[in-house]
Amino acid sequence: MFLPRSLSFHAVFVLLVACGFFAAARAQLPQGSPFPPDAPEHEALTAASPFLDGGDFSLRRDYWQGSLTTKTGRGLKLQFFKGNTYRLFFGVAPSALPKDGTLHLHLYNAAGEEVAHAPGEAGKSAVALHFENTLKTGLYLVLMRVELPPGPLAEEEMPAVMFYGWQ
Repeated sequence: MFLPRSLSFHAVFVLLVACGFFAAARAQLPQGSPFPPDAPEHEALTAASPFLDGGDFSLRRDYWQGSLTTKTGRGLKLQFFKGNTYRLFFGVAPSALPKDGTLHLHLYNAAGEEVAHAPGEAGKSAVALHFENTLKTGLYLVLMRVELPPGPLAEEEMPAVMFYGWQ
């Protein structure tokens, strides 16, 4: 290994220790998955995996990442083109999802009309929405939310992600 002469023994030691920690951290991740099992990315990509085997479906590399609360959802605008089929995958960290909480994805057109909705299953930390855009090219509002079962539950904030792709 080539190291510049200007690096001190201390700097080299810190660099080698940091590389060792990085290697140990990577070794703890599941084989073939860049995200730990409790990550919202892991949940959303698991929901997307049945659509990724064929070459027809393209999943965007960038994705929305943030948080939402059980009291308020999160919305974002996406442009969808007429004639394309879209799939959206919304996931939260399983450890943050309240017991029997249900994820929902809603899609609204520019006029504020709901054009697609995907309710998840109670207790499941990911949901997928399928949308065939036969309407028109334009901006659409995606609303992600968590529905809680009846009863006194406190508002909770949870990490969440949303991936999407098209064919």
